[in-house]
Amino acid sequence: MQLIDQLIGQTSQIAYFSGASNYTWLQLRNGDRQLLAKPLTYFEQRLPGFVRIHKTALINPMYVSQVFPPLRAKMAGAVLMEDGIKLPVSRRRWEQVLLELHPIRSSTAAADETKGQIETNATTPAVSAACMVLAITSADGLSVIRQCMDGLGLTCALHHLERGAELASALQLAPPDEQPTLIILDARANKADRVLTLSGLKRHKRLRAIPVIWLAARDADTTQAYELDANSVIVVSDDDASFTRAIEQVCQYWLMIVQLPPSVAVLSQ
Repeated sequence: MQLIDQLIGQTSQIAYFSGASNYTWLQLRNGDRQLLAKPLTYFEQRLPGFVRIHKTALINPMYVSQVFPPLRAKMAGAVLMEDGIKLPVSRRRWEQVLLELHPIRSSTAAADETKGQIETNATTPAVSAACMVLAITSADGLSVIRQCMDGLGLTCALHHLERGAELASALQLAPPDEQPTLIILDARANKADRVLTLSGLKRHKRLRAIPVIWLAARDADTTQAYELDANSVIVVSDDDASFTRAIEQVCQYWLMIVQLPPSVAVLSQ
């Protein structure tokens, strides 16, 4: 508790918090990160000058570089922090976030029109090639994954395969900047192909660092997936609502909270 009090006592050094459930990442302006065993609401209550922009993000408004409005209805907006990280702004919080950022925006613009100014940009933000999700699933599964990523404000490129047995061979020939950040392997159908895909990926030293999430049917045996070194095995029901919740949690955890290996780190969100 003393460490937490010391950290939040230095608000000028805090850029933002990101988290889910009972754990929160504290991001300092110097690039250091600290994992704290407290929910975001704990810090929101103690830091009234910070802005809760999403259920997974609490920011210091002084260090916002740009504001991106939603590109379409039912999509999240986003803010770009000074360290280049993009954080989502939930639809229901959008208007309130704009109101809370407006005084900072106005004073910053008056003080310096070219540095640190918050800008509203309606164009599509650039997608970093380092942030790439590969989904091996059906067309319906792909649609749900895309909706969840859009809803969280993630700008990662999303690629799709219906079969992945030859994926390891293809990735072995691809340059490092074309490697996926995360692979979602939907094993609710075509399990034989998914087993071949996972075993092929984990056999190669260069590919095994890529996180692979195995989605299993409710009555499936998950032992084999763990034996093949899946990074997470998630059991989901057949109904769309359960699948959507599972994918949203996967994206939040693996693309917003987890510190990925350097070779597959997410450089922009």
